[in-house]
Amino acid sequence: MQAFPAPGAGFGRIVHIAYLVPDMDAAMAHWTAQAGVGPWLCFRNIDMAATYEGKPIRLRIHEGLAYVGDMQIQLVQSLNDPSEDTPYAAMLRAGRYGMHHVACISPDIGRDIARAEAQGWEAACRMEDADGHRYVYCRSRAMPEVWWEFLEEFPALTQMYREGIAAAAAWDGSNPVHNIDYGAR
Repeated sequence: MQAFPAPGAGFGRIVHIAYLVPDMDAAMAHWTAQAGVGPWLCFRNIDMAATYEGKPIRLRIHEGLAYVGDMQIQLVQSLNDPSEDTPYAAMLRAGRYGMHHVACISPDIGRDIARAEAQGWEAACRMEDADGHRYVYCRSRAMPEVWWEFLEEFPALTQMYREGIAAAAAWDGSNPVHNIDYGAR
C-alpha cells in the first residue's frame, strides 16, 4: 500500500512559484509595474553543475527573486541554447513561457526525494551550487507538466528568505532591482 501525506500536506509549505521568462529585465519590470512586486534580487549569469535525466549538464540562467507576503516569486531566464536538454528546454522549444514549478524547503532532501519517487515523481534534474547545497526538480510521471523543486535547507537560504520578505514589506517602490553578477566574479 502506498503511503501518502495527510490531505493538503503535500511535501510541505510551498515557498516559491517559479516562472520561465524570455527576458529577465522585461519580466521584472512588468511584475513591478503591473503587480507592484519588488524589490527584485537578480542573480545574473548563474552557471551550475547539474544532472538532467541522468546526464551531466551546465545549467546557465538569470534568476530574479521578489516576495509577495512570504511567497517568493522566482523568475528564470534560461541562457542555455533551446537545443540543449535542460529542465526548461521543452517549454522553450514550444515557444511557451509561464509557470514552471513550485518549491518547498526540505530539511532532509534525501528523505523527501525518496518519498516523492515512491509517490510517482521522477527526480528529473539534480543541481548543486558552488557551496554544495542541493536543489532537485521532480516531475510528475502522471502529469508531466507538473514540476516540484526541493530546496535543501541551509542557514543562508533561510536568511535570504527572511531578508527578502522584510525588504518587500518595507519597500517604497524605489530601486526596484539589485543585481549580483556571477559572471563578473
